[in-house]
Amino acid sequence: MNQTAFENISTLITVSSEEGRKSGKEMNEIGCISDAAILFDEKIRWIGSTEELRDKIKSGELAPEKVISQKGKTIMPGFVDSHTHIVFAGSRANEYARRLQGVSYQQIAAEGGGILSTMRAVRSASIEELAEIGLKYARSAMRYGTTTIEIKSGYGLSFESEMNQLRAIQLMKKEIPMTIVSTFLGAHDIPPEYKENREEYIDILCNEMIPYVAENNLADFCDIFTDTGYYTVEETEKILNTAKEVGMKVKIHADELTPVAAAECAARLNAVSADHLLCISEEGMKQMAEKAVIGTLLPGTAYNLRLPYAPARTMIENNMAIALATDCNPGSCLSENMQMMISLACTNMRMTVEEAISASTINGAAALALEQKGQIAVDKDADMIILSTDEYANIAYHFGINHAENVWIKGQKV
Repeated sequence: MNQTAFENISTLITVSSEEGRKSGKEMNEIGCISDAAILFDEKIRWIGSTEELRDKIKSGELAPEKVISQKGKTIMPGFVDSHTHIVFAGSRANEYARRLQGVSYQQIAAEGGGILSTMRAVRSASIEELAEIGLKYARSAMRYGTTTIEIKSGYGLSFESEMNQLRAIQLMKKEIPMTIVSTFLGAHDIPPEYKENREEYIDILCNEMIPYVAENNLADFCDIFTDTGYYTVEETEKILNTAKEVGMKVKIHADELTPVAAAECAARLNAVSADHLLCISEEGMKQMAEKAVIGTLLPGTAYNLRLPYAPARTMIENNMAIALATDCNPGSCLSENMQMMISLACTNMRMTVEEAISASTINGAAALALEQKGQIAVDKDADMIILSTDEYANIAYHFGINHAENVWIKGQKV
C-alpha cells in the first residue's frame, strides 16, 4: 500500500502506552514531540523527527509516495467517543426548555417524558430512518475529530424496537469510515407496559433479547442504567452475568443520580467501564482502580442537567483510568463535539489539558476494549486529527470552535 509521510509537525501528541491505558498521574504523560515526522499507510509505520525522515528518504530506507508539511499544526490521535446514544428519533427540546423553568429531569420522566418520550418515537421509526439520524450525528462528530464512536440502543425497550436500533447501527457501519462499536442497552429503563411487572421484562432481557443479540452479533457490549428509579444492583448483576455467559463484554451507567454502589458492582463484575459516576463513593473509586475498570465521565450531561460534576480529581488521585465521552443523546446532552467535552472537563472538573487528552483518546479506546485505537504508535491504526494550532492547550482554552482542520481514518483523509 502507498505510504504518506507528514513532516515539520510542530507538535505531535502520541499518547502511547504499552498497557493501552493511562491511570492516575500517567494521564499527564501524552508524549509530545516537536518538529516531528510520521510515516503511515492504514497503520502507523514509523515515528521520528523531520531530520531523521529526510535522512531515511535520502538513504532509501523509507519511500513515501508523498510528503506533506504540517508546519504550525498539532497532530494527535483521533478522539474515541466511548459513550453515545445517537441512534434515536424525535426531539426533546421542549423538555430542555421546561428544565430551564425549574422542572427536574426525574419529574419529566415521571410524567412520561424523558427516555419514554424517545421510546415512543423510536418505536414508530423504521430501521432506515434511525440509521439516517445516527449518520447525521456521526458525520458531525467526525468533523470535530472523532474517529471511533460507540452507539447504544436503549430507546426501543421492546424486542423488535431494540433490535431495530441495533440493526440501524449495523447499517451505519457500511456508510461511514469511522469505527463504530455497538452496545445493547435494553435495560435503559423499564417500559411502561411492564411497570407493574418489572420481573417479566427482566426475564425477557435475559432469556430472549440478550441471547438473540449475542447469537446474531448485533452488539459488542451489554449496558444497564443502575440508579434509583431504574435498575437495582441485584438486577444489574443478574442481567450482566447473563450477558457475560453468552460472551458479551459489559459496562454500566453507574451512580449518576444517586449513590447506589454501582461502581462497586462494576468492579465485582469486571466491567470494561462504569460511566457517569457523579455520585461515586471513594470505595467505589478504589475498587474500580484495583480491577482496572475505566471510569467514563460525561461532563456535557452534568453541564446540561446543571448537576455537580463527577469528582475527576479524586478519581485520578485514586489511580483510576478516566475516559471522556459526549453521551450525545436527545434528552440530557445533545452534543457530538469531543473538543467541547475536553474544555468542560478542564474548566469544571479541574482536569489538566493533558489528562483530558489521554481521557478522550487512549482511555476512550480502553473503555471499548480497542487496542488499535487512541494512540499514535507503530503498528496502530492511522487515525489522526490535524489541529489548526501549534498549541494543543487551545483545544480547551479556545473553546466553542472546531480546531480539527483535517481528519484521517486508517490512513485516509476523510
